[in-house]
Amino acid sequence: MSEWPYDLLEIDDDADERTIKRAYARLLKVTRPDEDPAGFQRLNEAYQAALSYQRHHEHDPSEDDARPDMTPRISTHVASPASSAVAPSADPVAPPLDEARLRDELLARAVHELPSVLRQHLTHHPDLYALEVKRRVGAEVFDQIAYEDASVSPGNLIVLGEFFDFTPPAWIERRTRVLRAVETENTDAFDEDRPLTIRQLKRPFRWPLALLLACVPGFSIRAARLSQRLVADYGDHVPGLDARQQTFFSQLADPFYIGIWRWASVVLSATTATLVIGALCRLTDVAPDRTARVTGFTFTAVTGLLCIWYVMLALTALRERPATSRNLWLALMPVWLALAGLLVAFSLPQVPALAFALVLPAALLHFRQFFDALRFGVGTSWLMQALPTPQALSPWLAALAGAAIGVTLCDWIYARRHQVGLAAAVGNRWTTITSFVVFVSTGLFGVSQWLLRS
Repeated sequence: MSEWPYDLLEIDDDADERTIKRAYARLLKVTRPDEDPAGFQRLNEAYQAALSYQRHHEHDPSEDDARPDMTPRISTHVASPASSAVAPSADPVAPPLDEARLRDELLARAVHELPSVLRQHLTHHPDLYALEVKRRVGAEVFDQIAYEDASVSPGNLIVLGEFFDFTPPAWIERRTRVLRAVETENTDAFDEDRPLTIRQLKRPFRWPLALLLACVPGFSIRAARLSQRLVADYGDHVPGLDARQQTFFSQLADPFYIGIWRWASVVLSATTATLVIGALCRLTDVAPDRTARVTGFTFTAVTGLLCIWYVMLALTALRERPATSRNLWLALMPVWLALAGLLVAFSLPQVPALAFALVLPAALLHFRQFFDALRFGVGTSWLMQALPTPQALSPWLAALAGAAIGVTLCDWIYARRHQVGLAAAVGNRWTTITSFVVFVSTGLFGVSQWLLRS
């Protein structure tokens, strides 16, 4: 027994392609392949035959004597492989499905459409009701997402996974999130809320602009951190990011980098500050000789402060290394700097700035332990004032050196005794108690010396 395909689809003989597909999708809701395989095969054969006949009729409209001669018969039993092989060639054969085109179409929709629209399209797409086609196309879609850098939103990735019954690996989701962040320039998920950072990483490298942004406080560190997080999640070079930009800001964010770009950023920052001060002096009618002195001091001060800042960052990085506490020279580097500053203060009292330039990085290293450092510093200052020759050394320099030496030594002793790194010794009880002892004992000693002299 056989049926006319248009009757099985419950449509008129002059139905267009869109009507055929809608009818097929409607009937599939009641004829599921997993519940009625034979009925599904009959319905699928009728759908393919109706499409073939409709397209043939559109191509040659003169052949309008359809039903008697061009009736594709739909069998009522499941065809075996043998019977399929000897099927008469006179029946119209549906054109083969272009799965590559279907994959590209679904991928394009996954990139550009909303999840709700994509879900509706997948659910009502007639070509995806064939289970084998759905399995093959789904695998190709996920291969394309994984290896061809397709920027699919996380929501659409979930929709694809649910429809094709496929759980994407975590690395695909991470790569997709990275590509989406680069495309939309929204990097909030990577702890960077300023679009300028990702925009600069995407631009082709031009050293004047890159160097100018490097002079902005903290920009190099933010750019390098964002680049590292994107590369770590993507697992390779991220498409859309400029490799030279990444290398440039990674170098400047490295606390131990002392190459040409480091010095260029220092000189540019000092020059910019000097030009601003010089312009203010001209606007306020400052005398030329005084303007020259002020601008010269500005350039020297900014350069010195930036050098002190970078030395402090390098010392901080050294402190965070686990093996530093086992190396006496590295672990006690702030002590050596403070002692060198005191030696310079005694031997070159006419150049106090040089002594402060050595002591300041060592003292600023402990700014997070402010109260411990303050107690060591005040105690040292009291001690120097109580000595017979207090004028030999600036109390401020003595306080900074005392804070650096006291905190560094106590932290190092604690780290060695407890077998931990110096970074883990920050704020330990030993340092706090010792700083109180120094503060109180030197204070009492200073008071006693003052009473004896009076």
